[in-house]
Amino acid sequence: MGGVIIYEPEEDSEINEFPWTVTFEPSGGEEWDSFICGPYERDHAVALAEAVALDDTEGGVLAVVAPMLPALSAADVTATIEELREAAAEEEEAEDGDDTVNGTPVDFDDDDLEEEEAEFAEPPSPEEIREGMARTYRRLLDLDAE
Repeated sequence: MGGVIIYEPEEDSEINEFPWTVTFEPSGGEEWDSFICGPYERDHAVALAEAVALDDTEGGVLAVVAPMLPALSAADVTATIEELREAAAEEEEAEDGDDTVNGTPVDFDDDDLEEEEAEFAEPPSPEEIREGMARTYRRLLDLDAE
């Protein structure tokens, strides 16, 4: 079984309206070139990632679901990097030596960890993905505003 990493913005964040991508990459000691698919609507990206990575019986696929940020210049990219660096520095300062992983408290002494069986919805059909891509491109190009 592979794994899925999903960027989880706040529910009311404008990032949820951005197009989303899925990066498929090797895990578990496999060697092959990673690749990116998209753009998708967020729900379609998550469903596709889960359908591929969690159904991989050969156990070597990691799917990373993340938004595509609308950067129109190098200055936009640099500003975003600076914001993320500042946020990471603030988060690091806020940690009081607690046992955390990426800011989430973790009890490393728990020997009773169980692997959770997850049930996921069916992945979207190719037609649903095409419709979602069309909506995404319309938003990107602001065709609905005309």
